[in-house]
Amino acid sequence: MRQPRRHAPKPSRPRAAGTLWFAASLWLALAQWGGAGRCGAWEADCRACDYCRASGDIAAKIDARIRRHLATGGSVREIALAEGGTSLLRSPIETWAKSLPEAVRPNRALLRYRGSGLPDSPLLSAYSPSVKVKGVCIGTDKLAHLFQQGWEYYSIAVLDGKGEALAERYGEWLEGKEPRASYSRDEPYFLTQPSGRVLGYGSFGRTTSGVISHADLAANRSGLRMYGDLARGSFTSISNYVSSALCEEVNPNTYTPEMQRIVDHNEREWQRAHVPKP
Repeated sequence: MRQPRRHAPKPSRPRAAGTLWFAASLWLALAQWGGAGRCGAWEADCRACDYCRASGDIAAKIDARIRRHLATGGSVREIALAEGGTSLLRSPIETWAKSLPEAVRPNRALLRYRGSGLPDSPLLSAYSPSVKVKGVCIGTDKLAHLFQQGWEYYSIAVLDGKGEALAERYGEWLEGKEPRASYSRDEPYFLTQPSGRVLGYGSFGRTTSGVISHADLAANRSGLRMYGDLARGSFTSISNYVSSALCEEVNPNTYTPEMQRIVDHNEREWQRAHVPKP
């Protein structure tokens, strides 16, 4: 008697990758739903971009954009809207930087997050190109943090008069730096902010990509300083707000356990392929 044909089981995603894929898909649905703020969890990888070695520096081009706003009498709020925008997916400054010939696309084979299941298609990729600013290789997403989350920090600290400490705590809440319960006292206020209202706790890291970026937080703080200088009329150059703290190679990320396993596995593979044995 002929045995019934057995169909080969469909391959399944690794558990960690599947969880991250689900979170990223939910995150994309929120982005399509709309609202103010920037969709978090765009990831940069300087090694995969060869540290922007062959790339020109774009600091002067960024300065020219800002000076055009100032020359036409643009207010601080208008500059924030023009460069930070309201898109959940990409801010104007990031979209512009991504299109520059100096922007370096990551080599997918070298990404530390390969195999994680984060979105990476022509429609939407979680991976940002890198650019060189003041000689520092940073993801284009850091420009969005400077101009968009920097404005949120400025609004909290200065316009709302809440102070810099609460503004920084808001950024940490967006990244999910600490367990959510530790923010319970401040969360009602955070949920009234543009990114917080639409995306919520951990949306820039812990609950979406699993990457808690300290370089993102450094960019947010730099953006707060930048808007303060713009308001005082003392802005001179974007270079004053860019340091190695905005580079994720120098200012390393913290990962959720599942993303840490993926990163560790990929690092071991890279070491075996590129580091000579003694």
